[in-house]
Amino acid sequence: MYSSLNVHNRLQELDIPHELFKLSGRAGNLMRAAAALGLESSQVAKVELYRADGMPVMAIIPGDREVDQEKLKAVSGAADVSKVSDEEVTSLTGYQAVTLPPVGHRQEMQCYIDYYTLKEDVVYTGSGEPTAILKIRSYDLVRATGGETVDLVLSAEGSNEPGD
Repeated sequence: MYSSLNVHNRLQELDIPHELFKLSGRAGNLMRAAAALGLESSQVAKVELYRADGMPVMAIIPGDREVDQEKLKAVSGAADVSKVSDEEVTSLTGYQAVTLPPVGHRQEMQCYIDYYTLKEDVVYTGSGEPTAILKIRSYDLVRATGGETVDLVLSAEGSNEPGD
């Protein structure tokens, strides 16, 4: 299993400034880790894996939003898109799904970053392990992943957010 050291090493290779924050205990998931650091959900970026016509692709979205699979189909040009199971995330990337970082995976894959993810100057994301979180500037996240910046999330009208 990979760890935050793999993430750190990859970002060092790319000459990307970043910080890894160690937590006092296991956070369990990215949103709990963010809460432990007093972060707003808008400062957190979730990394999720999907299959677009069978090929793994990475989606990076704000922590409080969900991927619109129809939008992912459109931007990837795929006829079929499905979310990758947590078990398969581990085999494809070397990391657990709940700690999935944006870089340092077993294999390279196409990356799509939702516009809303980049509205903050700095974002926090999975580090590859449940006891740490990665801090990276938005523009460095794009550089590190080679991600294409697109509209990926469900619109507020199409979501089941409280107050809808």
